[in-house]
Amino acid sequence: MLRELILFLEEFLRGHGSTAVAKAAVGLMSFAVLIGAVLGSTAVKAGGLVTAFLVITVAGIALLTRRRSERRELEVHKDLVSQYCALLDKMRPSYQVVDWDKTAVIGERGDTHVKLNVKLKATHEDFRFVRLRFGCGWPQPRRYRNRIQVTVRNVLVDGSSGTTLRTTVSWPRDGSMALIVHLHTAPALNSEVSFSVDLFWPKMCAPLLENNPDEFALQFWQPMSRATYRIVLPKGCEIYVEPIGNTADFTGFDLHRKMDDSGREVVVCRLSDLPIRHRAGVRLQLKEKRRTSPQ
Repeated sequence: MLRELILFLEEFLRGHGSTAVAKAAVGLMSFAVLIGAVLGSTAVKAGGLVTAFLVITVAGIALLTRRRSERRELEVHKDLVSQYCALLDKMRPSYQVVDWDKTAVIGERGDTHVKLNVKLKATHEDFRFVRLRFGCGWPQPRRYRNRIQVTVRNVLVDGSSGTTLRTTVSWPRDGSMALIVHLHTAPALNSEVSFSVDLFWPKMCAPLLENNPDEFALQFWQPMSRATYRIVLPKGCEIYVEPIGNTADFTGFDLHRKMDDSGREVVVCRLSDLPIRHRAGVRLQLKEKRRTSPQ
């Protein structure tokens, strides 16, 4: 009987929504109180209220079940959109990278704030989206996903910030995020378009602060002119640095280190004319394990 009631409420929710269920529950409770007042029976009041609470509980179960099902279905659709966009990128590249400027500021516990500024040149008249990949150096559990914050915003010709752009986020695997940026309109052929990505990722660089090697690399599926990747380390960190990728295969690779105004070490990797699907960057490791206070 309970199963039939849940199925009935699922159908009712699908047709009328959760607001109608709430109104019906309140109506049942009011009716129970009214009958009890007319008949003067405490048992009638109690029975009516118990029935109303039972309906509310079952409706809540049905609503949660439906929401979980819809969430799973939405994730499947997002994965499909990401896969189709990746296929289009392979079959018909529609832009080239003019400038790629990425800065990752690592916090004391591995929480990382990424700021990415991108300038692209349209090489196809139907350039409508950009697919980006972000990842951390470990298979991060799913519970961290809800804490990730990302905002994508247009950058105007004069360098000022414009409106936000729509995005589609999917997770090919734990710790790896695919972000599709949808442009408002297709830019004119051979014109340039710019946008910025502001990303906060909890515990993104936790392996690095646990004295494990961590990689910071770039890879493009379209032709690129120049790219810069800065990694700002927590204050007091001393690290080992080594390049990754076949850097001997091209001359456009420069790696250097410096200190910023707050005394934090910054590792800067500059790339130019990186071959398509060629991965290059740096691998970092702390010279000694840092001690952090418990959360």
